[in-house]
Amino acid sequence: MGIAQVSSGASGFAQDIAFYTPKIFSPQRTAETYLEATYQYQVTGWWQLQPNIQYFFNPSGGIADPNDPTRKIGNELVIGLRTNITF
Repeated sequence: MGIAQVSSGASGFAQDIAFYTPKIFSPQRTAETYLEATYQYQVTGWWQLQPNIQYFFNPSGGIADPNDPTRKIGNELVIGLRTNITF
């Protein structure tokens, strides 16, 4: 689990954009929170697999969605797989 706080400078910049360009949606950025689960499995003596799943709440602190600039990006699920092969 982790939390990333958006700096006051970045939040202030978003407020300035919202003030000076009121026709452009510019959400107030705050913080991003994520949860992560991973497990490393030793398949053989030389091969490891490590599945990973992450869930992000309020990605990037709440930026505008580039596909729909009238709203924020929604929460995101990220799934990955890492492998290590040792020679």
